[in-house]
Amino acid sequence: MRRLLSLIILLGLTSTGSAQLGHEIARRHAERAGDKLAALVAVRAEGLTFINGEVVPFLLVAQRPNRLRVESFTPVRRALQVYDGETPPWTSHSETKGGHPQPMPEADAREFIINADFDGPLVNFAAKGFSVDYAGEEPVEGRPAYKLLVMNRSDHLFFLWVDTQTAEIVKRTVYRVNNGQRVAVDTLFKDFRPVSGVMQPHQIETMVNGRLLHVTVIDRMETNPAVAPGLFARPGN
Repeated sequence: MRRLLSLIILLGLTSTGSAQLGHEIARRHAERAGDKLAALVAVRAEGLTFINGEVVPFLLVAQRPNRLRVESFTPVRRALQVYDGETPPWTSHSETKGGHPQPMPEADAREFIINADFDGPLVNFAAKGFSVDYAGEEPVEGRPAYKLLVMNRSDHLFFLWVDTQTAEIVKRTVYRVNNGQRVAVDTLFKDFRPVSGVMQPHQIETMVNGRLLHVTVIDRMETNPAVAPGLFARPGN
């Protein structure tokens, strides 16, 4: 009985320590750019996505605190993904249902909402309903990184890797169910460059169960652009 009680206490202390260390790493990430991050209210990015042998141009607009619009287009089709920060994310595709807006699938919507968080999940994580726990150290692309377990109020969890030197998020893993099978979706954030004093990734690689799905390269990023009223609104609302 005494050994069992000691084990319970030890597990409790370990859990507390992991949370405290996780919180400290999150704080370092939040403070990495000082006041320069808070000075950003919107970002506009242009670039290319390489997927399935195609090169697809895209235009992204993000606005604080959690609005996101991503438009991709080719000479023959156009796709749009939008979240206004309040109503469920939606999507439209020129080749589907006449291009009329459709609800985004649940798993896609959950991930899109995470991406729409302007500052990312580690900044003010508790206020956003996240728990953050330290899960060890694991190198990413040959560089040492802290591994964090992040969970929201709905018990949806994902992992983040934070570079030990720069405090930037360099990898994220989320889990999805595809055809009844649980798959890991890894996102690698690379080629960080300063934009208005804040380091931003300019290459993003997405992999599914270790297989490269697509690569996104940002060619141009503009901070605090003018954002047209209604840019994130769903047509017809």
